[in-house]
Amino acid sequence: MRYAFSLLCLGATLVAQEPPVLVTSPPVPDTRFGPAALGVVEVSQYCITYNPTAQNFYITATVKNGATTFWSPWSGTATYGSPGNYTITPNGDVANIPPPTADYFAFNHSSDQLVLVFDSGPSTPVAVWVRSNTSQPFTQFGSVPSPVPVGYRDAAIGNTISSWNGSTGAYELLYLNGNNVMKVDMTLGPAAGQVTLGTPVTVVNATIAAHSQSPVRQYTGVPAEWGTARALMHSRNDSSADAFFRPTLDENVAAPSLLIYDDGNWKANPGNIGGSMFWAYATTTYSDPLLLDTVCMSSAVVPSAGGALTICAWAPPSTQTQIGFVMLGALQTPGINLSPLVTRGLLGLNPAGIVFLPAQVFDQNLGEISYSFVTGFLPRGTIDMQVGALNVSTNQIFLGNNAVIYIQ
Repeated sequence: MRYAFSLLCLGATLVAQEPPVLVTSPPVPDTRFGPAALGVVEVSQYCITYNPTAQNFYITATVKNGATTFWSPWSGTATYGSPGNYTITPNGDVANIPPPTADYFAFNHSSDQLVLVFDSGPSTPVAVWVRSNTSQPFTQFGSVPSPVPVGYRDAAIGNTISSWNGSTGAYELLYLNGNNVMKVDMTLGPAAGQVTLGTPVTVVNATIAAHSQSPVRQYTGVPAEWGTARALMHSRNDSSADAFFRPTLDENVAAPSLLIYDDGNWKANPGNIGGSMFWAYATTTYSDPLLLDTVCMSSAVVPSAGGALTICAWAPPSTQTQIGFVMLGALQTPGINLSPLVTRGLLGLNPAGIVFLPAQVFDQNLGEISYSFVTGFLPRGTIDMQVGALNVSTNQIFLGNNAVIYIQ
């Protein structure tokens, strides 16, 4: 939905306070995308995007399939008969990739499902494979040059700048450099095998190793924006590899990474369907992914002179009706416990002066709501927000993370 937007409230916050809220706490492993569902032995990474035409979810993953001791590619689809119930079907889209002689890793595809990047080994560059349409398998195109280092970079693709058309295309490449998650514009072509990079920027600046970056994308609202990366999941090695959420991929704002869940086991390289995040999960070896069912939302950036901005919020796909609401106001520190009215999560806004955007029903299959605004002039500053979800069947309310509209 598209809305007109006027100045409602301005703050000076640089920090989003409340994190995404867990609907099920503590979270539990989930079999729907586990090794048995994919027909493999272990799964250590997921990339899941939505195909609006086919109305299914496309998956690329890193697996051990029993045929080799090395990590290898897997691809397939997940179709849904009802929200949250998936039938997994492998396909041959990655069959052209040669069998590994060392571990491959991080098979991440673009939102248009035409470009695949992956870590090709411990001392070789990130590989780039392409295809002209989604009914074809991927074929080798080239590799990512310096300044992206060789080796294991957890390579992933952010936003599509221009889709691959058979000879050219441009995408944001996300990769690791030291403790940080970086982003760089990557142009493919026009010469065969030509990969040209822009200037890298830092998205997550971490003193403790960050990794496993995976975009959270928009699939509702304005069709031209479907597939846009609005937020970022990633891990950080605090107690182990713990799950974090950054409400934006924009490198020009001081948006923090918010802790979703912390335990002593390895949580990494997630994929998501709406607010359902499937984190590859290992105690000693990888087993079923850890399901973090969350209510969360994105931040947004808009020029002071005015322009378009989009806010997305996510909840777990569900057969039950979930009403999403977004509140705007002044940051409240510490958050306020509204139990028993609120089942889980703290109110991170000052209750005095809260303004509600029009409520929406979360898409049951995609677990998403979105707001598209056209703004006029706004003074430079920030507007704090927080998302909530009401489950109509259970009368439970979950308050998710704070996010920010950055007016620059």
